[in-house]
Amino acid sequence: MSRAVLADWHTLDDQDIAIFSIRNPDGSSFPEFEVGQYTQLAFWDQSTSDPRPRQLSIASSPLDLSHLEFYVILVRDSLDDGSNTPGIFTGTLWKHKPGDEILYLPRPAGRFTLSRTDQPEVVCIATGTGLAPFVSMARAAWHRYKETGTIHRRLTIVHGVSYANQLGYRNELETMAADPDFGLSYIPTVSRPDRDASYTELVSRGRANDLVRLYFGEEMSGRVEPQFAGALLGDLQNRLTPESAAVYLCGNPDMIADAKPILAANGYETEGRESQVITEDYW
Repeated sequence: MSRAVLADWHTLDDQDIAIFSIRNPDGSSFPEFEVGQYTQLAFWDQSTSDPRPRQLSIASSPLDLSHLEFYVILVRDSLDDGSNTPGIFTGTLWKHKPGDEILYLPRPAGRFTLSRTDQPEVVCIATGTGLAPFVSMARAAWHRYKETGTIHRRLTIVHGVSYANQLGYRNELETMAADPDFGLSYIPTVSRPDRDASYTELVSRGRANDLVRLYFGEEMSGRVEPQFAGALLGDLQNRLTPESAAVYLCGNPDMIADAKPILAANGYETEGRESQVITEDYW
């Protein structure tokens, strides 16, 4: 593995969620990668009980290789006595600060990429930090749009979290979505709005997969009745069709397991080389 340093490291309002970036000590560029790919990271002081590197999706744009950015949650492993302890990798990360050394594998990998489809509409459905590869996709598309004034395809990003203070990258994605010519539809949704003092009706309600269920007329699976904010449902109706869309799913395996058969039942090919439903399956 190669050595890098933590260049930036900060938590969201939810202190268990962080965005951090790494840089090479000599200022050199990182290897090229495709949007949607991941790399592997580890710390030299990571517990010897499990020193394996962890796979993390890259949130930064492949058009800027001066750094790599990541979006993570502090994993808490349950103990036999009912308590919990920080996960080995993220527990170590939370002890470090900018300037500290981190190890990375200089070979980005993964097939959760836009080269898997030629559909003009890409609908991205994420839970939690599963948003990371979609941020990379949006950033790369935004950069090209700002340079050329054109877009190759339209992105829709549905991001499901428990509470509004867990909506990482919200301001950045809202800025992109505010430009109608860019064509990004950003749909943040909160699954516990009744327990969230910061929730407003500008944000959709319900689990991400329940918004998919609502769209296709299926019964909800969660406790909170799903509801799209504003005109977002109408916007999605112009995007999420089997004739024109590929659907990318990343995050909680339960969300993926729930959404995939619903999409299959509504005309989406979900298996084989022609699949229109593309999933990131490591967790």
